[in-house]
Amino acid sequence: MRLTNLSLTMGALASMANAYVITGDNVNCRSGPSTSDDVVEVYAKGTDVKLECQTYGETVLDTSLWDKTTDGCYVIDYYVKTGTTGMVTDDCNGGSSGDGTSSYNGEISREEILSRGQYWVSRHVPYSMNAVYPDPQGRKYRTDCSGFVSMALHASSPGFSTVSLPEISKAISWDDIQPGDFVGTLGSGTGGAAGHVTLFHSWSDDSKKEYNTLECRGTYGCVAYKRPVGWKVGSYTAKPYRYIRVKD
Repeated sequence: MRLTNLSLTMGALASMANAYVITGDNVNCRSGPSTSDDVVEVYAKGTDVKLECQTYGETVLDTSLWDKTTDGCYVIDYYVKTGTTGMVTDDCNGGSSGDGTSSYNGEISREEILSRGQYWVSRHVPYSMNAVYPDPQGRKYRTDCSGFVSMALHASSPGFSTVSLPEISKAISWDDIQPGDFVGTLGSGTGGAAGHVTLFHSWSDDSKKEYNTLECRGTYGCVAYKRPVGWKVGSYTAKPYRYIRVKD
């Protein structure tokens, strides 16, 4: 009998592994990581939830970390007692425990490039050609457009410029572009305000005339945005590029 009770106790403990307590009253679990997404579940205080993954989204209560539960919905991490303000599971966009799987200046997946980009976008990092801001590991990058892309690629800090980004990339065609590639007016003559670069997130629709970006832009800071194919800065037309260390 004692052995049976011990087995039941151990089984119960195992079933609660990686379960975390909801600390707020009537906490909404949403279809996506923002308060504009639909409410799917409402958790009572004290509910144990298991996490599928975590990701960065809208900033709420001084955190932009959201926890995707095994119910398939997202709860702001503020109300989930994980014991840390960082990640305790895999990143929903790729990577492990928020640290990613890439090394500095090493190979990197497309999913991690977008996850790193979202890390700044979710924080609405202000744009500056002089200021710096940390990546998820604490390494500081310049908070302009090319510093942002360098950060997302986990490339050299404080970041390449629009003039030097071609040194770590190759030109590709629009037909070949994939999430995690980048688009910009790059190369000689594009320094300062003459150049701009964005991360390619996805096509906005099947016509492939516009695409969704992650980027740091002027007075808007680091944001998600939409741009037409062939946008220009002065006489320079934006073209697509691929990081030489991206893992396809």
